[in-house]
Parts: sequence; C-alpha cells; structure tokens
Amino acid sequence: MGQLGSYFRERLGWESHLRPFLEKPLPGDLNWTFTLGSLGALLFLVQAVTGILLALYYNPSPEHAYQAIDYIMKEVTLGRVIRGLHHWGAAAMVICVSVHLVSNFFFGAYKPPRELIWVVGVGLFLLTLAFGFTGYLLPWDQKAYWATVVGTSVPEGVPLIGPFITHIMRGGEEVSGLTLTRFYAIHVLVLPGLTSLFILVHVYLVRVHDIAGHWDTERPGREKTKRFFPDHLFKSTVVFMAVFSMLLILAYFVEVPREDIAMTPDPAYLPRPEWYYLWLFELLTYFSGSTEMIGTLVIPLGGVLLLISLPFLSRLPLRSPADRPVVTAVTVTCLAAIVYLTLMGMEDSRSYSHMVPVPDRRLTSLKVWFEKDCAYCHHVLGKGGRREGPDLSNVIAKGRTREWLIRYIRDPMAVKSWTTMPKYDLTEVELNALAAFILTLDFDRYEPRIIYRKEIL
Repeated sequence: MGQLGSYFRERLGWESHLRPFLEKPLPGDLNWTFTLGSLGALLFLVQAVTGILLALYYNPSPEHAYQAIDYIMKEVTLGRVIRGLHHWGAAAMVICVSVHLVSNFFFGAYKPPRELIWVVGVGLFLLTLAFGFTGYLLPWDQKAYWATVVGTSVPEGVPLIGPFITHIMRGGEEVSGLTLTRFYAIHVLVLPGLTSLFILVHVYLVRVHDIAGHWDTERPGREKTKRFFPDHLFKSTVVFMAVFSMLLILAYFVEVPREDIAMTPDPAYLPRPEWYYLWLFELLTYFSGSTEMIGTLVIPLGGVLLLISLPFLSRLPLRSPADRPVVTAVTVTCLAAIVYLTLMGMEDSRSYSHMVPVPDRRLTSLKVWFEKDCAYCHHVLGKGGRREGPDLSNVIAKGRTREWLIRYIRDPMAVKSWTTMPKYDLTEVELNALAAFILTLDFDRYEPRIIYRKEIL
C-alpha cells in the first residue's frame, strides 16, 4: 500500500502541486461570506449533474419538449426531484453569484493586484444570467415562449446590426423550433464549457493573489493562520450542505411552476421573464419610441462595461467603502433601483383579467369588460386587475352617471386633462354596454361574487 500510495502521489504531483494548493495559508479573519465563491462552483456542479440527467430524457423540439417535461415529472424515477433541483438550483446560483459579486465590491476585492479576478468574476456573472436566459425556453410553455420573444427582441434597437443579432438568436424571423434547438445547444454545450473554463481561471488567479479578505488590513486576526484545507473547505462544505438541503426540500415539496404549452391562445396573457430579469423588463416600460434604445441597450450595456472597467478607474489601494464614497454611493443607488424595479415587476406580473368581482344581481353587458381588457388597468374591489387605474367599485359612491362615463371613456382628457387613461375607439353600443356594467357595481346593496372570464367568453 505504501508503494501504491507513493506511486499515485508522485503521478498526481501531490508534493509539488496539490499539497501546496490545498494547504496554502489564508487570512484568519475570513467570515462565512467568503464561502460564496466555493458555493457558486458547487452549485454549478449540481446544475451540471442534474442537467445531464434531464438531457437523457429531454427532446428539444416544439412537438415533444412540453411532453418530455411531463414524462420526466411523472414517469422517470426521481424525475420530479431532479427537475426541481435543477430549477431551484438555477435560482440559488443566480443569488449566490450576484451576492458574491456585490460582497466583493464592498470589500474592495477588485483593487490591484486582483483586477483580472474581478473581470473573470463579472464574466461568470454574465454566464450565469445567460444560463437562465437560454434555460427557461426549454420547458416550451407560455412563459418560456413569450419571455423569449420579448428577450430576443431587445437587440433589434441596436443600429445596423440589431436585426441581424435577433435573427441569429432566433434562427429566423420568429421564435420557433430552430430557436429552441439553438438555445438547447448553447445551454448544454457552449455555456458549460465556457463556465468551466472561467471557473478554472478564476480559481487559479485567486490562488495566485490570495483571497482579498477584509478591507481593514490592520484588524486583529489578519495573520495567515488558516488553510484552504481543511479550514476554508470545511466552512464551504457546511454552507453547501445547508443550501443543498433547502434545495432538496423545495424540489420535493414545491412543484416547479409551469404554464400552458407555448402559443396557447390567451388574450389576457402577460409575458414576464424569470425574476432575475424582471428589473430589466420593467425598465423597458419607462422608455418607448425614440428613447427605447436607452432601456434596451445604453443602460444594460453601460452597466456591464462599468463593471468590467471598475478595477481600472482608480488605481488607489484604498478598499474601505468609506474611502470610496462616490463609487459606493453610485453602486448603492443602482442596487436600490434594481430592487425597486424587480418589486414593481413582480407586482405587474400578477395575473389579471381572469376574473372580476361583481354584485350578486342581474348583470348585463359583462362581455365587453373582458373583450376590451379593462382589467389591464382597473381593479374591482381590489381584485382582477393591475392597479394602473382607479378601482371601479367606488363609481356609484362618486355619483357618476351613464352620460358622464360614456363621455369619459370616449375621450378621457376632454373630461380630465391630467388623466393618464388613453382614448379608446369604441362604438356607441360598446360605450353604452361598458357604462351600464360599471354602474351595476353597487356593493353597498349587493354581496359580491366572482365571475370568471371562461364563463363569459
């Protein structure tokens, strides 16, 4: 056994390479946040293993993709758990990589000599987002299809090359089977290879230049009294096991959200991407027409370029946030804006127009409410709409008349110059029907009940 052990130690370069790598001294004050890098790498490994298992049964074609997911969930042994691990693991990886990037910023870990570590880390962050973008098309449901339609439309605003980029991403003019197979190939072949390469480079650079540690180099405990193995690796293992246990619980007890098969007719369907793209999707609502390029190109691309160039904007070695007031203030403002836009996006993602509360009385002309998609803006009793406009359950209390409502719906700004409600081109019959329905919303005299869209249309 001794000779066999010596054989492998010599062939694997234990004494010259592996042992110095594993036992390299580290600062003694590294807290649990410094395990996020290792956690991200281990989560990528989970995604790779579960992705391989899913690929054994998946069929990347519009005719079979949706049914393949059904088969995995219902027929494959532990298929539901494997898909759940892959789904929730993707979200965990986005969170982990994002928090790792933000924490390294606040610790000033991008300062010399660690510029390349930061740049490669930004690359890993972008690759993680690319995994999400290409991955959520694969289930081929409504969300997958329409979010991809919107996402691949974003580059169209780029001068000269925009339409070409969109055409390359889709494999044609529209999102189709070519888009699905193209995204599948990128998701399972291109991105894993690039990510593996970036991780290796990232780990190598970290080993060369050490973990940055706390910005206060004079604080007690900064001496190199810890080692990567077993000290730091033990902490990383504890964190990973805790996160993996939570993923297993989610995979077993929480069903992966799924919608109808792609291109199912639904006039009230509201396209929305995964939560980590919601802020960008919501940002696009603030820019239209000639300013659309600001939301689709200038801000996102400018943000990426700023992240990459951050280590080279200032060569001063100061790492404390207090010593970097301008860049810290800008970053905090951007993070607050992203959180705000994400929350607004989640609010706007709520389903609408599938139901409407009505008084328990004889109703007329309810059909026009659903046909004209009034719930895109209006609630009734706080339900069924998107809260862009006022709740219509208080119209009776305001003393509105049929004539006033018809006049207002026909040309809102002629009645109230400050209103944001657009002008609608409705027939007299539709105007009278809509006004009649609104005036039946008398909840002081009648108990509410729910009417569903499918009952009317």
